[in-house]
Amino acid sequence: MRKHTQAMIIFTAVAFLSLYAWGTGITFANTTITLEQPAHFTTAEGSDVVLNPGEYMIEPAEEWLRVTPGEGQAVDALLLEAQSATHEEALSAPLALSAPGEQPDTHHLALLLPSGQRLEAIGSYSGLRSRGTLSLLSIQRLKTLSTTQSTASTEYSTPVFGGGGGTNSYNLDCGGGSIMVGAIYKSGSWLDALGIICQRVNSQTGFLGDEFTRGPVGGVGGTAKTSRCPQGQAVQGINVRSGQFVNGGGFFCRDWLTAQKQPRYSTALHCQEGTCRSFGSGSGGYNESFFCPAGKVGKAFRGKYGWYIDSTRFVCDTWDK
Repeated sequence: MRKHTQAMIIFTAVAFLSLYAWGTGITFANTTITLEQPAHFTTAEGSDVVLNPGEYMIEPAEEWLRVTPGEGQAVDALLLEAQSATHEEALSAPLALSAPGEQPDTHHLALLLPSGQRLEAIGSYSGLRSRGTLSLLSIQRLKTLSTTQSTASTEYSTPVFGGGGGTNSYNLDCGGGSIMVGAIYKSGSWLDALGIICQRVNSQTGFLGDEFTRGPVGGVGGTAKTSRCPQGQAVQGINVRSGQFVNGGGFFCRDWLTAQKQPRYSTALHCQEGTCRSFGSGSGGYNESFFCPAGKVGKAFRGKYGWYIDSTRFVCDTWDK
């Protein structure tokens, strides 16, 4: 009952502010931002939400930020938890800024209003929440990072494997400072559940350190198994078998070059000296293989799931993204 009341209050506040903005002639022409990679944020109700790459319109909603997908409708809008502050910019219309944070694994969405108010939501690429309060970026820093963001290296993503089903979206991402080295999964005839094994990279030496997992997501069926690259190697390519669902596949593992902080580049399909690791069902589905571009390493799986892993796509980027 309490959550229902909170939701009604939030909805009423959003509707009131929308009418206020329309009635006072406030324009939101400068409030469209572009996200180049997925980022996790906290909603007004305290739950986690992932904003996928794309355009979003940012508007104020009392102490929250109202975020609407560029191709979405009003009903698709989300209210994000935000910090309130002030600014001294001379503005005739609201201005939205999107920028990676100065701290690793953070992303900032800021909205500057002509009144001098500033609302800023701070999220993360990995989905991990900081225990403390994160600091807001300076306005100059926001502008600089927002300007340079579009020139930063972008991630590489394969096409989507699998079918069009699935009621839940997932983003299994190692995050900044870590790389993919394997998977945890459940399988029978199809891939029932999927998670990834990540390993941290020492930012100074390039050596691989502690391991951690993301997931698994999916159904409860199948037999639980682990598939991991040999020590000192990382996932540099993927082989996937899929049809209506994801059947399974395999990893192409390559030596991790510590000095360069990247895997050895190769597009060889054959497996030598344990350089391949399989996962999921051992047969069935259409077979496709992809490799990370030079300088990039396996970082994430994204897709949809229900009782099984309905779809997935493999993502590569640099170790620190």
